[in-house]
Amino acid sequence: MQLVSMLVFLTLSIMSSIVMMFVSSIFWVWVMIDISTLFMIPFLAAESRPKKSWFTGVGVYFVVQFIGSVSILFAMVIDWAFSTSVFCSYVMCLGFSLKLGLVPLHFWVSRSFAYFHYGGIFVVGAGQKVFVIACVPMFSDVPFCAYLFYGMAVGSMLYGPVAMFNSILVKSFLAYSSVNHTGFLVITSWFGLHLIYLYSFIYCVSMMFLTWMLWSGRCVLMKELGTDLPACYKTGFIATALSFSGFPPFLDFCTKYVVIQIAMEGRAFIAIFAVLASSLMNLIVWIWVTSLAASSGMISSLPPSSSLLSDIFNISCISWNLFSGMAFGMLY
Repeated sequence: MQLVSMLVFLTLSIMSSIVMMFVSSIFWVWVMIDISTLFMIPFLAAESRPKKSWFTGVGVYFVVQFIGSVSILFAMVIDWAFSTSVFCSYVMCLGFSLKLGLVPLHFWVSRSFAYFHYGGIFVVGAGQKVFVIACVPMFSDVPFCAYLFYGMAVGSMLYGPVAMFNSILVKSFLAYSSVNHTGFLVITSWFGLHLIYLYSFIYCVSMMFLTWMLWSGRCVLMKELGTDLPACYKTGFIATALSFSGFPPFLDFCTKYVVIQIAMEGRAFIAIFAVLASSLMNLIVWIWVTSLAASSGMISSLPPSSSLLSDIFNISCISWNLFSGMAFGMLY
């Protein structure tokens, strides 16, 4: 019964987010974001945990999203009443940045993720942000506000890998990884919605594989990753880690290479620097994670083992990260 309730609320949240993609008014974008968030709360709270743990994660998430929504609504009301577009753009920029968890307004991400179940981490850290970023206004009417917004995105790309490397908990690691990829998604929005949709789809599928494998092993501490991960998923996890590291010819390398190409054509040198610097730090971090995952049980994971579904999942994960990357590089 609890699983059915989770699926119902998750479906309603996703439907609200999809509707948000087809509205043209910023007011209705705000309405759909809030409705999606309200439906997300029962999904995140539906887990057998102590009450304090529930409140710490979901409560922080709800309060932060509420403050962000109030900021956006306040900006719209002030703009309607006094037509002060500059001030309203700044307030709206801060509201959206808070909801997305961009640096330096990322303080809530790790605190919430540490108490979410892995399904909640996937939806909040990957799925939900995709819809919000695609609907965030570009702030083209106030250039400095646009630079501020994309400056926070660059800061997220550079700060994320550093915080990932210092993470003790696996869920905190995923939180800072989400901050990093959120910054990258915001940067790609500068070059067109088609890049957001493309990278979002790739990121969501890769995160689905990653969170499922971590959930299967009930992984808690980074230093115990090698022993907690199921042996049948070791090769799939390492393929995913190498992809997130930007190691060629894996999928994430190909997508970032395309973004760099488009940024070079547009002479967006700051974006090029941010992507290259973030990719280098991500390479170091995910190679470290790969070494943790391979520290134990790697030999037993090479031949087919466990159930048929587990083997199919593992092979699908490897194929997605390796062969999809090569196919994407040839077709784009």
